[in-house]
Amino acid sequence: MHITADASEIALILQRPGSVVAYPTETFYGLGSRIDDPEGLMRIISAKGRDASKGMIILVPDLESACSIAGMDTRQKTFLGRFWPGPLSALLPAGEHIDPLLAPEGKVALRVSPHPLALALTRAAGPITSTSANPAGEAPATTPDEIAAGCLDIDAILDGGKTPGGKPSTLVDLTSWPPVILREGVIPKTAVLEAL
Repeated sequence: MHITADASEIALILQRPGSVVAYPTETFYGLGSRIDDPEGLMRIISAKGRDASKGMIILVPDLESACSIAGMDTRQKTFLGRFWPGPLSALLPAGEHIDPLLAPEGKVALRVSPHPLALALTRAAGPITSTSANPAGEAPATTPDEIAAGCLDIDAILDGGKTPGGKPSTLVDLTSWPPVILREGVIPKTAVLEAL
């Protein structure tokens, strides 16, 4: 398995069909493939032993990129502008071109990570999946060593050292208004409500 701290090197690996990499985020390490790579998406599901109907969060480099994946109005954009980059994942109506594996029930979850390496990777590679780097049912990895010990079938690790761990990103459903908090994570419920 290839390990490097160079995001552009990992972005090149992701250009190969079926490639899956691990990378650091503001919470845990994530598993990424390009969102237009069905083979890569299936490899992640297989590596994790994950229920394919659960969907996966997509990391994007900015709000503009998010708008090319999901439909959103001015109100939703303003709300996200307050939290991105940051540990808030937003459920939005998926564009028709998005793989159903990423958009169960026609909704897709998006986030802009504030982690410098995750941000550099999405800027170089484009939108990528973000699901925790661990077999289903096990604790999410916070170091490259933990990922290697998990024996996941992946091609490379973007080494950002130890990530903070703790709570996952806060997940908010923006397909209705007012939004519904589906999972309270790093950003507390009170901060979400105040932003409304």
